[in-house]
Amino acid sequence: MPGPLRGVRILDLTHVLNGPFCTMLLAHMGAEVLKIEYGSGDRYRHSWMPPDANRDGYEFLMVNSNKKGITLNLKHEKGTEIFCELVKKSDVVVENFSLGVMERLGLGYETLREVNPRIIYATSKGYGESGPYAPVRANASTIMATSGWQNAAQELAHKPGIRALGIGDEAAGVSLALGICAALYARERTGRGQKLEVAMQEALMGFMVSSFHTYFENRPVAQPPKQCADGYYAFHLPDLPDELWRRFATAMGRAELAEDPRYAGAKARRQNYHELEELVSEWVRGKTRRELWEALSALGLPSGPVLSLGELMKDPHLEERKAFVEIEHSQAGTIKVLAPWARFSDTPSAITRAAPLVGQDNVEVYGELLGLSAEEVRRLAQEGVI
Repeated sequence: MPGPLRGVRILDLTHVLNGPFCTMLLAHMGAEVLKIEYGSGDRYRHSWMPPDANRDGYEFLMVNSNKKGITLNLKHEKGTEIFCELVKKSDVVVENFSLGVMERLGLGYETLREVNPRIIYATSKGYGESGPYAPVRANASTIMATSGWQNAAQELAHKPGIRALGIGDEAAGVSLALGICAALYARERTGRGQKLEVAMQEALMGFMVSSFHTYFENRPVAQPPKQCADGYYAFHLPDLPDELWRRFATAMGRAELAEDPRYAGAKARRQNYHELEELVSEWVRGKTRRELWEALSALGLPSGPVLSLGELMKDPHLEERKAFVEIEHSQAGTIKVLAPWARFSDTPSAITRAAPLVGQDNVEVYGELLGLSAEEVRRLAQEGVI
Protein backbone atom coordinates (compact mmCIF):
# COMPACT_ATOMS: atom_id res chain seq x y z
CA MET A 1 0.00 0.00 0.00
CA PRO A 2 1.38 3.46 -0.81
CA GLY A 3 1.73 6.25 1.71
CA PRO A 4 4.31 7.74 4.09
CA LEU A 5 3.41 5.30 6.91
CA ARG A 6 4.10 2.22 4.83
CA GLY A 7 5.80 -0.36 7.04
CA VAL A 8 3.97 0.69 10.21
CA ARG A 9 1.69 -2.00 11.63
CA ILE A 10 -1.24 -1.00 13.84
CA LEU A 11 -3.41 -3.24 15.99
CA ASP A 12 -6.82 -1.60 15.90
CA LEU A 13 -9.07 -2.48 18.85
CA THR A 14 -11.32 0.51 18.29
CA HIS A 15 -15.05 0.66 17.76
CA VAL A 16 -17.81 3.03 16.67
CA LEU A 17 -16.31 6.26 15.26
CA ASN A 18 -13.71 7.99 17.46
CA GLY A 19 -11.04 5.29 17.25
CA PRO A 20 -11.85 3.98 13.76
CA PHE A 21 -11.63 7.53 12.37
CA CYS A 22 -8.11 7.76 13.78
CA THR A 23 -7.00 4.44 12.31
CA MET A 24 -8.68 5.28 8.99
CA LEU A 25 -6.41 8.32 8.68
CA LEU A 26 -3.36 6.18 9.44
CA ALA A 27 -4.47 3.51 6.95
CA HIS A 28 -4.98 6.19 4.30
CA MET A 29 -1.35 7.20 4.86
CA GLY A 30 -0.15 3.68 4.22
CA ALA A 31 -0.08 2.00 7.64
CA GLU A 32 -1.09 -1.66 7.79
CA VAL A 33 -4.11 -1.55 10.10
CA LEU A 34 -5.39 -4.85 11.52
CA LYS A 35 -8.94 -4.31 12.74
CA ILE A 36 -9.52 -6.80 15.55
CA GLU A 37 -13.09 -7.86 16.33
CA TYR A 38 -14.87 -10.82 17.86
CA GLY A 39 -18.32 -12.36 17.63
CA SER A 40 -20.60 -10.18 15.50
CA GLY A 41 -17.87 -7.53 15.38
CA ASP A 42 -17.90 -3.80 15.86
CA ARG A 43 -21.49 -2.82 16.73
CA TYR A 44 -20.97 0.23 14.52
CA ARG A 45 -21.25 -2.04 11.48
CA HIS A 46 -25.04 -1.78 11.60
CA SER A 47 -25.59 1.53 13.39
CA TRP A 48 -28.19 3.78 11.73
CA MET A 49 -29.24 0.91 9.45
CA PRO A 50 -32.68 -0.78 9.21
CA PRO A 51 -33.02 -3.78 11.57
CA ASP A 52 -33.18 -6.17 8.61
CA ALA A 53 -30.16 -4.72 6.78
CA ASN A 54 -27.95 -7.47 5.41
CA ARG A 55 -24.84 -5.35 4.97
CA ASP A 56 -22.70 -2.86 6.88
CA GLY A 57 -23.71 0.81 6.93
CA TYR A 58 -22.01 3.64 5.05
CA GLU A 59 -20.27 5.16 8.08
CA PHE A 60 -18.61 1.86 8.93
CA LEU A 61 -17.62 1.25 5.32
CA MET A 62 -16.05 4.71 5.06
CA VAL A 63 -14.00 4.75 8.26
CA ASN A 64 -12.76 1.17 7.91
CA SER A 65 -11.56 1.23 4.33
CA ASN A 66 -7.93 0.21 3.75
CA LYS A 67 -7.96 -2.03 6.84
CA LYS A 68 -7.57 -5.78 7.22
CA GLY A 69 -10.12 -7.58 9.38
CA ILE A 70 -9.22 -10.31 11.86
CA THR A 71 -11.04 -11.85 14.80
CA LEU A 72 -9.60 -12.56 18.24
CA ASN A 73 -11.19 -13.33 21.60
CA LEU A 74 -9.23 -11.26 24.12
CA LYS A 75 -11.11 -12.91 27.01
CA HIS A 76 -9.72 -16.32 26.05
CA GLU A 77 -6.34 -17.24 27.55
CA LYS A 78 -5.00 -18.37 24.20
CA GLY A 79 -6.44 -15.24 22.61
CA THR A 80 -4.45 -13.12 25.03
CA GLU A 81 -1.29 -15.05 24.13
CA ILE A 82 -1.91 -14.53 20.41
CA PHE A 83 -2.52 -10.82 20.93
CA CYS A 84 0.82 -10.48 22.73
CA GLU A 85 2.52 -12.25 19.82
CA LEU A 86 0.93 -9.71 17.48
CA VAL A 87 2.10 -6.87 19.74
CA LYS A 88 5.69 -8.11 19.37
CA LYS A 89 5.38 -7.68 15.62
CA SER A 90 3.52 -4.35 15.64
CA ASP A 91 4.24 -0.66 16.16
CA VAL A 92 1.02 0.74 17.58
CA VAL A 93 -1.96 -0.44 19.61
CA VAL A 94 -5.05 1.78 19.42
CA GLU A 95 -8.09 1.33 21.66
CA ASN A 96 -11.05 3.38 22.85
CA PHE A 97 -12.61 1.03 25.38
CA SER A 98 -14.09 2.36 28.59
CA LEU A 99 -11.69 3.08 31.43
CA GLY A 100 -10.11 -0.06 32.89
CA VAL A 101 -11.21 -2.57 30.22
CA MET A 102 -7.73 -3.28 28.88
CA GLU A 103 -6.30 -3.60 32.39
CA ARG A 104 -9.00 -6.12 33.32
CA LEU A 105 -8.06 -8.10 30.21
CA GLY A 106 -4.44 -8.06 31.39
CA LEU A 107 -3.46 -6.03 28.31
CA GLY A 108 -2.89 -2.52 29.67
CA TYR A 109 0.06 -0.37 28.65
CA GLU A 110 2.33 -1.49 31.49
CA THR A 111 1.88 -5.10 30.42
CA LEU A 112 2.28 -4.50 26.70
CA ARG A 113 5.41 -2.38 27.10
CA GLU A 114 7.02 -5.41 28.72
CA VAL A 115 6.02 -7.47 25.68
CA ASN A 116 7.38 -4.83 23.26
CA PRO A 117 9.25 -1.79 24.69
CA ARG A 118 8.87 -0.04 21.30
CA ILE A 119 5.09 -0.29 21.26
CA ILE A 120 3.09 2.94 21.08
CA TYR A 121 -0.12 2.54 23.04
CA ALA A 122 -2.78 5.07 21.99
CA THR A 123 -6.05 5.41 23.84
CA SER A 124 -9.00 7.77 23.65
CA LYS A 125 -11.64 8.07 26.38
CA GLY A 126 -14.54 10.45 26.66
CA TYR A 127 -13.04 12.38 29.57
CA GLY A 128 -9.51 10.98 29.75
CA GLU A 129 -8.03 8.66 32.34
CA SER A 130 -7.97 11.07 35.29
CA GLY A 131 -10.38 13.48 36.94
CA PRO A 132 -13.83 12.91 38.42
CA TYR A 133 -15.48 12.25 35.03
CA ALA A 134 -12.97 9.60 33.95
CA PRO A 135 -15.26 6.60 34.69
CA VAL A 136 -18.27 8.17 32.94
CA ARG A 137 -19.24 6.59 29.64
CA ALA A 138 -19.40 9.00 26.73
CA ASN A 139 -20.33 9.31 23.07
CA ALA A 140 -20.23 12.12 20.54
CA SER A 141 -23.54 13.63 21.69
CA THR A 142 -22.58 13.76 25.35
CA ILE A 143 -19.11 15.12 24.55
CA MET A 144 -20.61 17.87 22.39
CA ALA A 145 -22.90 18.70 25.30
CA THR A 146 -20.15 18.84 27.93
CA SER A 147 -17.53 20.62 25.82
CA GLY A 148 -19.60 23.71 25.03
CA TRP A 149 -19.97 22.71 21.38
CA GLN A 150 -23.72 22.06 21.60
CA ASN A 151 -24.38 25.30 23.47
CA ALA A 152 -22.32 27.29 20.96
CA ALA A 153 -24.36 25.80 18.11
CA GLN A 154 -27.60 26.70 19.87
CA GLU A 155 -26.47 30.27 20.48
CA LEU A 156 -25.35 30.71 16.88
CA ALA A 157 -28.66 29.37 15.59
CA HIS A 158 -30.73 31.19 18.25
CA LYS A 159 -32.56 27.90 18.69
CA PRO A 160 -32.14 26.06 22.00
CA GLY A 161 -32.35 22.30 21.79
CA ILE A 162 -31.37 21.92 18.14
CA ARG A 163 -29.21 19.01 17.13
CA ALA A 164 -25.69 20.27 16.41
CA LEU A 165 -23.72 18.97 13.45
CA GLY A 166 -20.93 17.50 15.50
CA ILE A 167 -17.37 16.33 15.20
CA GLY A 168 -17.14 14.92 18.72
CA ASP A 169 -15.67 11.66 17.43
CA GLU A 170 -13.73 13.03 14.49
CA ALA A 171 -11.93 15.74 16.50
CA ALA A 172 -10.57 13.13 18.89
CA GLY A 173 -9.73 10.80 16.01
CA VAL A 174 -7.68 13.46 14.22
CA SER A 175 -5.92 14.37 17.48
CA LEU A 176 -5.12 10.73 18.24
CA ALA A 177 -3.75 10.12 14.73
CA LEU A 178 -1.55 13.21 14.97
CA GLY A 179 -0.29 12.10 18.36
CA ILE A 180 0.57 8.64 17.02
CA CYS A 181 2.60 10.16 14.19
CA ALA A 182 4.47 12.30 16.73
CA ALA A 183 5.10 9.28 18.96
CA LEU A 184 6.45 7.32 15.98
CA TYR A 185 8.82 10.20 15.24
CA ALA A 186 9.95 10.34 18.88
CA ARG A 187 10.60 6.59 18.81
CA GLU A 188 12.95 7.07 15.87
CA ARG A 189 15.09 9.27 18.11
CA THR A 190 14.82 7.38 21.41
CA GLY A 191 14.08 3.79 20.40
CA ARG A 192 11.30 3.70 23.00
CA GLY A 193 7.56 3.54 22.68
CA GLN A 194 5.16 5.42 24.93
CA LYS A 195 1.54 5.83 25.92
CA LEU A 196 -0.65 8.46 24.27
CA GLU A 197 -3.98 9.56 25.74
CA VAL A 198 -6.60 11.83 24.14
CA ALA A 199 -9.79 12.91 25.91
CA MET A 200 -12.65 13.49 23.49
CA GLN A 201 -13.90 16.43 25.55
CA GLU A 202 -10.57 18.27 25.40
CA ALA A 203 -10.02 17.41 21.73
CA LEU A 204 -13.35 18.94 20.75
CA MET A 205 -12.59 22.03 22.83
CA GLY A 206 -9.42 22.38 20.77
CA PHE A 207 -11.61 22.87 17.68
CA MET A 208 -13.49 25.76 19.32
CA VAL A 209 -11.00 28.62 18.94
CA SER A 210 -13.64 31.01 17.59
CA SER A 211 -16.06 30.15 20.38
CA PHE A 212 -13.42 30.83 23.03
CA HIS A 213 -12.63 34.14 21.33
CA THR A 214 -16.30 35.09 21.55
CA TYR A 215 -16.34 34.13 25.25
CA PHE A 216 -13.14 35.87 26.35
CA GLU A 217 -13.40 38.94 24.11
CA ASN A 218 -17.20 39.21 24.32
CA ARG A 219 -17.24 39.77 20.56
CA PRO A 220 -18.76 37.38 18.02
CA VAL A 221 -16.65 35.88 15.24
CA ALA A 222 -17.99 36.01 11.66
CA GLN A 223 -21.62 36.07 10.57
CA PRO A 224 -24.04 33.46 9.28
CA PRO A 225 -24.45 33.08 5.49
CA LYS A 226 -26.73 35.62 3.83
CA GLN A 227 -29.89 34.67 2.00
CA CYS A 228 -29.73 35.14 -1.75
CA ALA A 229 -32.12 34.52 -4.65
CA ASP A 230 -31.58 30.74 -4.76
CA GLY A 231 -30.20 29.79 -1.35
CA TYR A 232 -27.51 31.17 0.93
CA TYR A 233 -24.08 32.65 0.39
CA ALA A 234 -21.17 33.08 2.82
CA PHE A 235 -18.57 35.84 3.12
CA HIS A 236 -17.02 37.99 5.83
CA LEU A 237 -17.89 41.67 5.67
CA PRO A 238 -16.80 43.90 8.59
CA ASP A 239 -13.00 43.78 8.37
CA LEU A 240 -12.50 44.19 4.62
CA PRO A 241 -9.42 46.27 3.74
CA ASP A 242 -10.37 49.69 2.39
CA GLU A 243 -9.36 48.94 -1.21
CA LEU A 244 -11.35 45.70 -1.21
CA TRP A 245 -14.33 47.54 0.27
CA ARG A 246 -14.05 50.11 -2.52
CA ARG A 247 -14.19 47.36 -5.15
CA PHE A 248 -17.04 45.67 -3.31
CA ALA A 249 -19.11 48.86 -3.20
CA THR A 250 -18.52 49.35 -6.93
CA ALA A 251 -19.61 45.76 -7.65
CA MET A 252 -22.86 46.49 -5.81
CA GLY A 253 -23.42 49.52 -8.01
CA ARG A 254 -22.93 51.78 -4.99
CA ALA A 255 -19.45 53.21 -5.56
CA GLU A 256 -20.38 56.29 -3.50
CA LEU A 257 -20.42 54.18 -0.33
CA ALA A 258 -16.62 53.96 -0.44
CA GLU A 259 -16.51 57.70 0.27
CA ASP A 260 -19.39 57.76 2.73
CA PRO A 261 -17.88 58.70 6.13
CA ARG A 262 -20.05 56.00 7.79
CA TYR A 263 -18.24 53.30 5.80
CA ALA A 264 -15.02 54.90 4.53
CA GLY A 265 -12.68 53.13 6.96
CA ALA A 266 -12.62 49.75 8.71
CA LYS A 267 -13.27 51.40 12.09
CA ALA A 268 -16.28 53.30 10.71
CA ARG A 269 -17.64 50.15 9.09
CA ARG A 270 -17.42 48.29 12.40
CA GLN A 271 -19.17 51.13 14.24
CA ASN A 272 -21.97 51.11 11.67
CA TYR A 273 -21.95 47.39 11.13
CA HIS A 274 -25.68 46.69 11.48
CA GLU A 275 -26.57 49.41 8.98
CA LEU A 276 -23.96 48.13 6.56
CA GLU A 277 -25.04 44.53 7.03
CA GLU A 278 -28.63 45.32 6.03
CA LEU A 279 -27.49 47.36 3.05
CA VAL A 280 -25.29 44.54 1.74
CA SER A 281 -27.86 41.86 2.59
CA GLU A 282 -30.46 43.64 0.49
CA TRP A 283 -28.11 43.52 -2.52
CA VAL A 284 -27.30 39.86 -1.91
CA ARG A 285 -30.98 38.88 -1.78
CA GLY A 286 -31.37 39.92 -5.41
CA LYS A 287 -28.49 37.78 -6.70
CA THR A 288 -28.12 34.05 -7.33
CA ARG A 289 -25.29 32.06 -5.81
CA ARG A 290 -23.59 31.82 -9.19
CA GLU A 291 -23.81 35.58 -9.76
CA LEU A 292 -22.37 36.26 -6.32
CA TRP A 293 -19.60 33.69 -6.80
CA GLU A 294 -18.50 35.24 -10.09
CA ALA A 295 -18.70 38.83 -8.84
CA LEU A 296 -17.04 38.37 -5.45
CA SER A 297 -14.37 35.92 -6.63
CA ALA A 298 -13.35 38.44 -9.28
CA LEU A 299 -12.82 40.98 -6.51
CA GLY A 300 -10.49 38.67 -4.60
CA LEU A 301 -12.99 38.37 -1.75
CA PRO A 302 -13.07 35.01 0.06
CA SER A 303 -16.64 33.81 -0.38
CA GLY A 304 -18.66 30.78 -1.34
CA PRO A 305 -22.15 29.39 -1.89
CA VAL A 306 -23.79 27.17 0.71
CA LEU A 307 -23.82 23.79 -1.06
CA SER A 308 -25.88 20.71 -0.28
CA LEU A 309 -24.23 17.30 -0.15
CA GLY A 310 -25.90 16.49 -3.47
CA GLU A 311 -24.34 19.59 -5.02
CA LEU A 312 -20.94 18.63 -3.60
CA MET A 313 -21.09 15.32 -5.46
CA LYS A 314 -21.41 17.22 -8.74
CA ASP A 315 -19.04 20.07 -7.92
CA PRO A 316 -16.62 20.52 -10.88
CA HIS A 317 -13.71 21.52 -8.64
CA LEU A 318 -14.03 18.38 -6.50
CA GLU A 319 -14.51 16.27 -9.62
CA GLU A 320 -11.30 17.57 -11.16
CA ARG A 321 -9.38 16.95 -7.92
CA LYS A 322 -10.91 13.45 -7.69
CA ALA A 323 -11.98 14.17 -4.12
CA PHE A 324 -14.34 11.17 -4.15
CA VAL A 325 -13.44 7.67 -5.27
CA GLU A 326 -15.55 4.60 -5.92
CA ILE A 327 -14.62 1.29 -4.31
CA GLU A 328 -16.16 -2.16 -4.61
CA HIS A 329 -17.48 -3.96 -1.53
CA SER A 330 -18.53 -7.60 -1.58
CA GLN A 331 -21.87 -6.87 0.11
CA ALA A 332 -22.58 -3.17 -0.46
CA GLY A 333 -21.50 -3.09 -4.11
CA THR A 334 -20.02 0.11 -5.49
CA ILE A 335 -19.79 2.86 -2.88
CA LYS A 336 -18.43 6.39 -3.14
CA VAL A 337 -16.15 7.60 -0.36
CA LEU A 338 -14.03 10.66 0.26
CA ALA A 339 -10.47 10.08 -0.94
CA PRO A 340 -7.55 10.73 1.46
CA TRP A 341 -7.32 14.49 1.76
CA ALA A 342 -3.70 14.62 2.97
CA ARG A 343 -1.85 14.60 -0.35
CA PHE A 344 1.84 13.66 -0.51
CA SER A 345 4.04 14.25 -3.55
CA ASP A 346 6.50 11.38 -3.04
CA THR A 347 4.43 8.89 -1.03
CA PRO A 348 0.88 9.30 -2.30
CA SER A 349 -1.99 8.10 -0.17
CA ALA A 350 -4.86 6.10 -1.65
CA ILE A 351 -7.79 3.85 -0.87
CA THR A 352 -6.93 0.42 -2.17
CA ARG A 353 -9.42 -1.84 -0.41
CA ALA A 354 -12.93 -1.68 1.00
CA ALA A 355 -13.77 -2.14 4.68
CA PRO A 356 -13.34 -5.80 5.66
CA LEU A 357 -15.99 -8.27 6.69
CA VAL A 358 -15.64 -9.75 10.18
CA GLY A 359 -12.52 -11.93 10.18
CA GLN A 360 -12.07 -11.57 6.42
CA ASP A 361 -8.26 -11.65 6.62
CA ASN A 362 -7.72 -14.23 9.37
CA VAL A 363 -5.91 -16.78 7.22
CA GLU A 364 -3.66 -14.18 5.56
CA VAL A 365 -2.70 -12.26 8.72
CA TYR A 366 -2.25 -15.21 11.08
CA GLY A 367 -0.39 -17.09 8.39
CA GLU A 368 2.02 -14.28 7.50
CA LEU A 369 2.64 -12.92 11.01
CA LEU A 370 2.41 -16.01 13.21
CA GLY A 371 3.07 -18.80 10.70
CA LEU A 372 -0.27 -20.51 11.32
CA SER A 373 -1.70 -22.78 8.66
CA ALA A 374 -5.25 -22.45 7.36
CA GLU A 375 -6.12 -25.61 9.33
CA GLU A 376 -4.70 -24.12 12.56
CA VAL A 377 -6.70 -20.94 11.99
CA ARG A 378 -9.84 -23.03 11.46
CA ARG A 379 -9.17 -24.96 14.68
CA LEU A 380 -8.68 -21.74 16.67
CA ALA A 381 -12.02 -20.54 15.38
CA GLN A 382 -13.67 -23.77 16.52
CA GLU A 383 -12.13 -23.33 19.98
CA GLY A 384 -13.54 -19.80 20.26
CA VAL A 385 -10.10 -18.19 20.26
CA ILE A 386 -10.63 -16.27 17.02
